[in-house]
Amino acid sequence: MIFTLGSYTIDSGTHELLLDGLSQKIEPLIFKLLLFMLQNPDRVLSRDELIKGVWKSHVISDSALSAAISAVRHAIGDNGRKQQCIKTVSGSGYRFVAAFKRIESVKVPQTSSLVTAQNLDTSLKPIVLPDKPSIAVMDFIDVGTQNQQSLLATGLTTDINSTLARQPHFFVIARASAHHISKMNLPANDVGKYLGVRYLVYANVKQDSKRIHLTLSIVDAVNNAEIWSEHFDRAFDDIFPLQYDITNTIFAAIESAVVQAEMNRSFLIPTENLSAWENYHRGLWYIDRTSLKDAESAQFFFKKAVKQDSRFSRAYAGLSYIHTNRRLLDHSVIATSDHDIIKSMDYAQRSIDLCISEANGYMSLGRVLVFSNYVPQALGSIEKALELSPNNAQSHLLRSLCDIKSGKLELALGSLYIAERLNFHSKTSLFQVYMTRSMLMLGMEKYDDAAYFSGIAIQHNSYYFLIYALAAACHQLAGKRQKALHYAAQTLHFLPNCTIDSCQRVMSGSKKHRELFTNALIDAGIPKTG
Repeated sequence: MIFTLGSYTIDSGTHELLLDGLSQKIEPLIFKLLLFMLQNPDRVLSRDELIKGVWKSHVISDSALSAAISAVRHAIGDNGRKQQCIKTVSGSGYRFVAAFKRIESVKVPQTSSLVTAQNLDTSLKPIVLPDKPSIAVMDFIDVGTQNQQSLLATGLTTDINSTLARQPHFFVIARASAHHISKMNLPANDVGKYLGVRYLVYANVKQDSKRIHLTLSIVDAVNNAEIWSEHFDRAFDDIFPLQYDITNTIFAAIESAVVQAEMNRSFLIPTENLSAWENYHRGLWYIDRTSLKDAESAQFFFKKAVKQDSRFSRAYAGLSYIHTNRRLLDHSVIATSDHDIIKSMDYAQRSIDLCISEANGYMSLGRVLVFSNYVPQALGSIEKALELSPNNAQSHLLRSLCDIKSGKLELALGSLYIAERLNFHSKTSLFQVYMTRSMLMLGMEKYDDAAYFSGIAIQHNSYYFLIYALAAACHQLAGKRQKALHYAAQTLHFLPNCTIDSCQRVMSGSKKHRELFTNALIDAGIPKTG
């Protein structure tokens, strides 16, 4: 029999006490007492019953029994003051009050590696899924060795689990619980049912003398469907930096895949039935789209999310992001005021105040500061976001913009490379990466490259007037006059009242390069004033 109690696992078959999968030192008698109490929960166990069940009727003193109870409490993170697990019932005995799960230990038959849910304790009931995305990282399997849990496979499983667990927007099951369910080889829907999570992460690892190969898949356990799969291949050099690199890359991919799945799922639910988290993910679908109508849709769902949960830090970060978008997209008379900038800063600060470990709050604050030309202050917020979430692609992109605005073009190139790497699975925001790369090439006076990357940006988003304006300027500077005229005409098609001022809102770089950009736009046919 296996019992899971928070991060603790008690295995009656192996007489082991594990904490997050690591074996803990415990005396045999103390383990026996703990096991007896787990087998008799939620009722008062008298002194005589404990002595008979554990000491087999040996006479022991009250002080010895109290010391044994204290040792059990200590072993599972409890104490006599808190009494969160073992409650003293004055004059009667002790009662085990903490919630735990019970799983039958099952020996896998030689003819089949599959153990079904019928082998589990029938008293274990499916758990209601949390509102936030819930994940279990199952044991990674080393397919190249007889010992399937090799050092590398175990290390990667543990590192990815702990990296996910540090993110406040995920509910991540304890590593010990996932480890013991992994050994049973259950179908995905049964694993999800008994661990109480929607998403399961599986991986096969293979290592040879020169390379490490890893195939990762994410399964929606509720629908028993694989929603994402990717193969990673790395040259083998030093195992620890390599493990860190793989962990970060895989974490970014998992986060993106789960967020995309949650967005898709939110559209299958009637709007009136959406929870706060589902409203948030519905809003995310619109967040990087480039029309005022999309911005208004995102704002609508983010506002519904914070109305349902007034402490929803990530939804406030979304509202900040959208108000910055509105400032970039709205070219009406109202847009000449600082209303959206003030609202964006307010929402970002509220996100940070509600959760100081929420990277998106700092990222959104950094973003509005970048586009308001408060570059040193923006860089401070962005660095904090990256400290909390090193794989936040948007933060790397914003750091690149800060470097471009500060004239640190080589540094900008490094940040942009990371942002592009992390964004490979997010096609909706790649246009931002290529727009920034085009601006960077313009700043480096590599006009042919700037023109090329502006064209790539258009392939990823062909509805945003600023992409065409950037392409018009870059092609004009590259001496490609006909294409410059074409892109200028497209700019005016998407924004008929477009002026030089409309285009300069997002232009980064030195004064010299901003002037080059402006003059190129005028030469291509963008009017100076409305």
